[in-house]
Amino acid sequence: MTRKNKLMLAAAIVAAVLLVGSGVARCTLAQNGSTEGRAAVESAEEAAVENPQSETDAADGEASSGIESLVGTSWVGVDDATHSLSIVKGAFVETKDGGTEVTYWTLDGEELLSSGIEATVLASKSMTDAASPVLVSVSSDGADTVLRSDALACAYRQVQVGDRSLSFTGVTSKLEEAMGIDAAKIEAAVSARAAAVSPSATRAIWDAEAWIDYANNAATTTFTLDDGASTMISVTRSSDGTIEAL
Repeated sequence: MTRKNKLMLAAAIVAAVLLVGSGVARCTLAQNGSTEGRAAVESAEEAAVENPQSETDAADGEASSGIESLVGTSWVGVDDATHSLSIVKGAFVETKDGGTEVTYWTLDGEELLSSGIEATVLASKSMTDAASPVLVSVSSDGADTVLRSDALACAYRQVQVGDRSLSFTGVTSKLEEAMGIDAAKIEAAVSARAAAVSPSATRAIWDAEAWIDYANNAATTTFTLDDGASTMISVTRSSDGTIEAL
């Protein structure tokens, strides 16, 4: 073995020891029942793994008023009820005749008025396109709450959506194995979170990945909703068996 190969082998051994010592692993699980699941261990900062949703928590904490408070609401066209709108975190999702159009937005500024909300958002039709400032207004029109913006196909009035059954795709026995808890409890937590943040979603797809924190006996996995904006929901199982979906 050459000196160069010996050095490379030594570096690989040190990296493996560091990974095992950290007590953290990320597992990518094969969804095909006839194929053995493959586990890949990646290095990660322990603080980030202990609280992978810290950024989401901070964002949720700010979403107490204004446009952000409308996340999870549903709307229909004022003049054309075949248009529907769902507001999810960072996106307006419009549907008509089975077609979907997503407008991505970031809040730039807003003013809370006695008549409603006037906000400026930076909007684009693609996450890679340059965003442009657009006015969004929310006001009362008789008994209705109406949202208007040039970024959308039409004006919308808010509606209450009844309970919907969320179906699940891609869930296998590996979900329970990785998370150490019944899949039914995980699905119940995902359904409750989806109803709050994306009521138009009808299906949740398991992403077949799990982050295992061996040091704290915790595990986290994610699901993606079919709401047009591909809203992601993360589920964490704590050491005491409690489940939190964010």
